[in-house]
Amino acid sequence: MSPSERREMIRKENTRLSLTRQCKLLKISRSSIYYTPVGFDPVPLDLMHEIDPLPGS
Repeated sequence: MSPSERREMIRKENTRLSLTRQCKLLKISRSSIYYTPVGFDPVPLDLMHEIDPLPGS
């Protein structure tokens, strides 16, 4: 079972098992359940490539 599948098994509203205990049982880090991915903005990357082009470009 992948870590993302195990993260989906966490129940934050579960009062019988704490989040810490659920994470230990599923062998995932507790911080991973709070992580939310940040969106990607291509504009700064384009500007960086204009300022400092890759070698051979």
